[in-house]
Formats: sequence, structure tokens, C-alpha cells
Amino acid sequence: MRLTDDLAARRRLYARPLATMPDVLLIDIPPVFASPSLPFGRYYPVIIETDAEYAEMETFLDRDRSRLVAPDLLDRRPSALRGDDIVFARYAPSSLGWPWLLLCRWPADYAAMVPGQGDYFARDAYTCEVFETVDDLADAETRLLGILGSHRPVRLAALPEIMGHA
Repeated sequence: MRLTDDLAARRRLYARPLATMPDVLLIDIPPVFASPSLPFGRYYPVIIETDAEYAEMETFLDRDRSRLVAPDLLDRRPSALRGDDIVFARYAPSSLGWPWLLLCRWPADYAAMVPGQGDYFARDAYTCEVFETVDDLADAETRLLGILGSHRPVRLAALPEIMGHA
């Protein structure tokens, strides 16, 4: 069995909106494997920081195996794209019917405040939220900015969904 034949048959690569952020491979998990722990019960985001990781992930998904496994190859691999600022990045869907993503990269000192037991951060640095519309994403982003603004000062970079050209 290959994950590309069933569990990961429907997937889209969301390209990085900024060179210092990763790509996101979003897997649309079929209903038979769906889980309430997944965004909308069906989406599995995979944070991909390099072209080599993308190739590694595609090889992992396409590998013939005797049983079904979670597509978690990169989930616990430490991020190589670290920074001192909290960064919000909007990822627009590349096709109709796919959701918007809000990926947040958290500095190590913020991630260290969260208890170690649990999968709160992908790659020790990222959280990913999934939204049906850009308006839903913007509302959530505004709420999060409001919450963060009440704590110690941090620089936040809210990135627009459409980047300009140089």
C-alpha cells in the first residue's frame, strides 16, 4: 500500500509567501481516516522547508508498505528556519475547494513556554490554522494579534495574502 493511493491521494503544495517561511503540503485525508484532531477533521499540514525535504516527503508518501502509517515524517524534525520574531504568514489556496492557511512561526523562547507533552508545534516552531475564507483567517489573525499585544512587546509581521514584485 502506498499513501499516495489512499491517505494522501488528495494533496496540494502551498508555496511559501516569503523566502524565510516554509512551503506547506496540505493533505486532504479521506473520510474513512478522518479525525476530529485534524483541522476541519480532514486536513493534515506538513511543513516543508527545503526542496530536498519535499522530495523526501514525496518519496515517503509513494513508498510501498505493508500497513498504513501517519504522514508524520517531518513533524518532529527541528526547524532550520528560526527567528526572533513571531511571524504570521497567509497561504492562499492554489485551487478552488481548498482552504486558506495561517502559519505562525514562533521564536524558541515562546515555544519553550508550552508544556512538552503534546504536539503543539510542528517542527518545534510552527502552528497552522485552516480557514474556509480569507475573512475567517483575517478575523482569527486580528484576535491573535490582540492577545499577543497584551503581553510583553514583540514585533509581529502580518503578511498580506498578495505580495508585490520588485
